[in-house]
Amino acid sequence: MQTNVAENTDADRRAEPLQLEPEGDYGGREMTEALLAGENKILEMVAVRKPLALILGEVCHLVESLCLESKACVLLLDSTDCLRAGGKGSRFPNDFLTCVDGIKIGPKVGSCGSAACLKKLVIVEDIATSPLWQNHAELAIRHGLYAGWSSPILCSNGTVLGVFAIYWGEPRSPSQQHLRLIDQITHLTSVAIERERAAEALCASVKLARGQAQALTQAVDALATETNPEKIVEHVLRTVIAQLNSHSCGVWLKDADTGLMVFQFGVDGRFKTKFEPAVAAITPPSPIQTLAAWQEVFRTGKPSLMDVKESAEFPWRATLLERGLNAYLCIPMLIDGKVEGVVGVRFRQMRTFQPEEMELAQSLANQAMLGIQLARLSSQSRQTAVIEERNRMAREIHDTLAQGFTGIIMHLEAAEEATARRRAEALSGHLRSAGQIARDGLREARRSVRALRPLALEGKTLAEALEDQLKKQTAGTNVQAIFTLQGVPQELPSEWEANILRIGQEVLTNVFRHAQASKVNVLLAFDYKEVRLIMRDDGRGFNPNEKSEGFGLRGMTERVEKMGGQLSIEGVKGAGTAISVVLPLLSPNESGKP
Repeated sequence: MQTNVAENTDADRRAEPLQLEPEGDYGGREMTEALLAGENKILEMVAVRKPLALILGEVCHLVESLCLESKACVLLLDSTDCLRAGGKGSRFPNDFLTCVDGIKIGPKVGSCGSAACLKKLVIVEDIATSPLWQNHAELAIRHGLYAGWSSPILCSNGTVLGVFAIYWGEPRSPSQQHLRLIDQITHLTSVAIERERAAEALCASVKLARGQAQALTQAVDALATETNPEKIVEHVLRTVIAQLNSHSCGVWLKDADTGLMVFQFGVDGRFKTKFEPAVAAITPPSPIQTLAAWQEVFRTGKPSLMDVKESAEFPWRATLLERGLNAYLCIPMLIDGKVEGVVGVRFRQMRTFQPEEMELAQSLANQAMLGIQLARLSSQSRQTAVIEERNRMAREIHDTLAQGFTGIIMHLEAAEEATARRRAEALSGHLRSAGQIARDGLREARRSVRALRPLALEGKTLAEALEDQLKKQTAGTNVQAIFTLQGVPQELPSEWEANILRIGQEVLTNVFRHAQASKVNVLLAFDYKEVRLIMRDDGRGFNPNEKSEGFGLRGMTERVEKMGGQLSIEGVKGAGTAISVVLPLLSPNESGKP
C-alpha cells in the first residue's frame, strides 16, 4: 500500500527511551547514545532559549544523522492555516521547501498538509502514485524525493503547531523503530515550539501590560487635568489607535429619542466632530441594523470584529474600501452596564486580538464614555448656571428697582391726595420720600451691575440696615413699625445678609400693598445654632396655599433654599400674616463660619 493514514502513536512510545538495533539505517548502541545525546542537546537549547529556527534545524540534523539518506524538515502552521518552513537540515532542497512554504493544509495536500489537517500520522510510501501528491509529485521527484512520512506536531490542548516530516530517496515504508523515532522527535519538537511560543507570549503580555499601564495612566491624567471634555475624548481615541496599532477610530452614540446611531467624534489624523459638513455627509444617522457588528455589540455587550470586504452594504463602506480599510472593530461604550454606543476602530487588514488587548480597548472605551458624560454634564452645568444667574438677576430687579418703583408710586399717590386736600407739608414729605427712594434705587441699580453688596448694607450691620429700611418704608404712613434685635449678632456671609435684607424688603412691600395693616413687628434673632427673621403684621391676611401669580414669594423661597434654610408662612384671612426665615449656623468646631 502506498499511502497510509495512521492513528496517533501511543504515549508509551515516548515514555520509553528508543532502543535502536544494528539493522538497516541504525548502528546499535552507538546510534542510541547519539539519539540520547542529540535529545539532551536540543533540550538544553530549549532551556537556554536558543532561537527556535536553530532548535528546529538541530532536530532535522539529528534525524538525518540517525536515518541515513533521509531528509528531514519541520513546517510550522500560521494563523492563516498555511504551513511554512520552521527549520530544515542542511541537505534539504531549498526550492522544494520554498514551494511547499505557505501551502494551505487540507486532506489531499501532500503528506504534510494532510497530516496537519487530519491531526494524524500520514505515511506515503510512493509519492509518484499517491493521490495526496497529485499537485506536487513532479517537483518532489525532481529533487529525488520518493517517499514522505509526516506527523502532526500537537500542543498539550490538541492544537496543531506544525508538521515534522522525513523524506526518502526511494519508495519505502517505515519500520516500528521508524515510527517510534517519528513519535519521539515529534514530541521533542512540540516541547521546543510550545516553550518558545510561551516565552514569546509572556514577553508580549509583559509589553502589553506596560502599554496598558502607560495608556491608562495617561488617560487618567487627562481626565484629572484637562478642562475641555472634548479634549479628553480626543486623547482617549488617540490612545486606542496607538495601543491597537489601528488606522483611525470614531465614536457613535445611540440617540435616546430616535434609536439611531449618531456619529459624534473621530480621529483620522486629526480630531473631527459631527458638526463638520464633510464628516456628516458620509456618516448619516443610521439604524443599529445597518452594521452587523453594531447589532452584535448591542446584543452581547462585547466587542465585535467585522470584515468590511465581506460585509453587507452600508453607507460609508465604499469610502472605507477606497482607503484600504478592510477591518472594523466595534467596542461597546457602557453606562450602568447598558450599551449606549460604540467606539469603531478601523484597520487596514483583518487581525486577531489578545484578550489583554480587548480588556485595554474596553477600558479605554469606558473612559471615552466618561469623557462624553463629562462633556454632557459641562453643557448642562453651563445651562443651569445661565438659568440660575437669570433668576438671580430677576430677583435683584424685583427686590430693588421694582420695589423702589412701588415705593415711589405709593408716595406719589399719597402726594396727589395731599395736593387735593391742600396739605402742603404732607405733599412735600411724600415728594422728598419718593425722591429719596428713586435716588437709592438708581444707586442700587448701578451697584447691582457691579455685583456689589446692597447699598443699604454699605457701612452698616444687618440689623442696622433692616431697621433703617423699616423706617424709610413706613415714613409718612399710618403703619406702626417695631424692630427688635435679639441675641448677639454674628458675622454672616455677605450673600446671606443681602438675601435677608431683600426678604425683609419684599415682606414690607407686600404689607403696604396688600395687607392694609396698621402694625408690623420685625424680629431679628441670633443664637448659637441659628439666625431667625420673623415679620408679623395685623393686616387682612391671606391663604398661603392658594396659587400666587406674583414673583415675590417665589423669589423669597429661592433665596432661602439657596442658603439651606426654611421659610414658613402663616396666614389666615382677616387675622394677619407671619413670615419666618430660619437659617442654621454651623458651630465654631465645625467650620468657624456659617
